[in-house]
Amino acid sequence: MKIMKSVDKKVGNTTYYKYKINLPKRVVEESKLLEKELKVELQDNKIVIEKE
Repeated sequence: MKIMKSVDKKVGNTTYYKYKINLPKRVVEESKLLEKELKVELQDNKIVIEKE
């Protein structure tokens, strides 16, 4: 699994990026976080996704 960087838009000389990751279907369904507001934190060099 990789984090993918893609260009979102360019405004003048500034380029804005989006970062995307594909999550396994089973993990998303079991997490019960689909369609919920989430917060993302960096803890001990890990990306943590939690319900807000």
